[in-house]
Amino acid sequence: MKTTGFRFAPRRISTFPALLLTLLPLAAMAADRPDALALAQLDGYALGLEAAEKFSGTVLVAQGDEVLFEKAYGRRDENKEALLAPGDRFNLASAGKMFTSVAILQQIAAGRLRLDTTVGQVLKDYPNRSFADTVTVRQLLTHTAGAGDMDELFGVEHAAERARLRTLSDMVAVHGNRAPEFTPGSEQKYGNYGYIVLGRMLEVLSGQDFETYIRQHVLAPANMRQTGFVECSDPAPDIAAGYVEVNGKRVRNCETLPARGFAAGGEVGVARDLLRFVQALNAGTLLPPALFAQATTPQHEFMGLGLFATGYGKDVPARDFRWGHGGSADGICTDVRHYPRTGETVIVLSNKDAPACFAVSNLLHAQWKER
Repeated sequence: MKTTGFRFAPRRISTFPALLLTLLPLAAMAADRPDALALAQLDGYALGLEAAEKFSGTVLVAQGDEVLFEKAYGRRDENKEALLAPGDRFNLASAGKMFTSVAILQQIAAGRLRLDTTVGQVLKDYPNRSFADTVTVRQLLTHTAGAGDMDELFGVEHAAERARLRTLSDMVAVHGNRAPEFTPGSEQKYGNYGYIVLGRMLEVLSGQDFETYIRQHVLAPANMRQTGFVECSDPAPDIAAGYVEVNGKRVRNCETLPARGFAAGGEVGVARDLLRFVQALNAGTLLPPALFAQATTPQHEFMGLGLFATGYGKDVPARDFRWGHGGSADGICTDVRHYPRTGETVIVLSNKDAPACFAVSNLLHAQWKER
């Protein structure tokens, strides 16, 4: 039986079909954008993964604000004939953490919070005082708090627990007595619980429930009209269905995942909306430019302030630096990335397991020839 929570794996993209990447000829690209050959190779690569039943989903490539490529591959539901369309909605898994991060940074911009504010300064009744008095907002955003994960939200064996844990305060109550796994700030370990804490802090600071705040202050200003919170079992015909194998049978991933999006991810969205999100961040619509620049500056390894900030280091070309977020879970693989140097935005949303979507999103930039 396969059960996984929302995960982020920025390094996986270079490990899945490396051999296939080397067999593809490098496309000649114009100085400012990928040419028709490069986009055709991307299309062919995705079609090959679709034929191998490794990938189904949507792929969007933009240069600045211009969409250069947008296409859907495979079926909306593996048990039905209907094909996916570019405007279909997908579970975003951990890519939804970006919305939580932006909301917290908005609180900092408004002066209600600082990066070094501790959990206990906002959540006055947080049970474990070693956690409350030492863990900071910065550490939660960068996964250096030792906050750990929350396994009760994932897996078929935890269905009853998930049914009880519907609010962020419910979730915090489950692990509020837990001390940090390590001295906060001393290590980095990716997990979901830290973002649950951030979401609960947002509710206290804003006086709004998490969903309402995200809709009003993140999604609406970015004009993301098809992105939001729905039940996993929602029968809407434009929602891509994911599957997982449980006890030898293929079943809907709703049997192993949270019923609804929350502060650690799981919202549903479309590729065009996620491009609007990238554009809104770049334009200063959601965050002041100086704070956004800080958020996309590497703070610790692959993380900025709640957004990944990776593709840098000794002998790494400046064009390879990118920010965004990826995610995966049962029957879900998502990748949203923006390369500031070249202006590329690549968005891949899939209702198949990782890692194929990461390979698709990595291909185009890997072919880029800097002049």
